[in-house]
Amino acid sequence: MAVQNRKKGRRKPLFYALSQFVAWFLFILLARFRRFGARNIPKRGGCIIACSHQSYLDPVIIGFSCGRAVNYLARSTLFRNPLFAAIIRGYGAIELDRDEADTKAMRYCIKRLELGEIVLLFPEGTRTSTGEIGPLKPGVFLMSARAGVPVVPAAIEGSLKSWPRNRMFPLPAPVQVAYGKPVYAGRSARSYREMARELRVRMQELQSKIKRVC
Repeated sequence: MAVQNRKKGRRKPLFYALSQFVAWFLFILLARFRRFGARNIPKRGGCIIACSHQSYLDPVIIGFSCGRAVNYLARSTLFRNPLFAAIIRGYGAIELDRDEADTKAMRYCIKRLELGEIVLLFPEGTRTSTGEIGPLKPGVFLMSARAGVPVVPAAIEGSLKSWPRNRMFPLPAPVQVAYGKPVYAGRSARSYREMARELRVRMQELQSKIKRVC
C-alpha cells in the first residue's frame, strides 16, 4: 500500500470558497442536492478523485462538494479566451490537448498531487449519453502510482437529466454524488487495466447506492 502524501496542498482563495458556498446553496435549492461518503476524501495530502461523467455540471459538483480545492483537466479550446482562461485557471483548471497524448498535463497533475493537492479525473474520457458508467482508462492508476497517492472513486447521478448533451443550458433536477473508500495503486502486481476494471465496479456500486437511497 502506498504511503499517503501528508502535505496540506494549496489553500482555497477567497473567491473559490465563496463560489463553493454559492454552489452549495443553489444546488440544494434547485437540485435537492445530497452528498454521501464525503468522509472518504482525505482531509489533507494528495489524492485523485476518479468520477463518473454525465454532464458539464460534474466538475462544479465535485468542486463544491468535496470540501477542498480541486485541480481538474479542461480541453485546450477553453483557454483561447484570455479572460475565461484566467478564471478557470483560478479554479484549478489544467489545460489538456485532447488531440495528442498530453504528457505535459500529466506531469503537471503529478506535481500537483505531490504537493498534497487534489486532482479530479473523469477516467471514462467523455460524458455518458445513457447514464451508464463506461470502461475506464487505466492512466488514472499510472498517475496514482507515480505520485504515490490514493484514488477516491466517485459517482454522480442526476446531472445527465439536468444537462444532457442535446440541451444548451441546465435545468433544475435532483442531483446526488457519492464518494467511495480510497484505492491504492502502490506496487501491486495487478495491471493498471485490471485495477481500472475494479474501479469501474466500485463506481457502479456507488451509482446503485444513490439510486437505492434516492
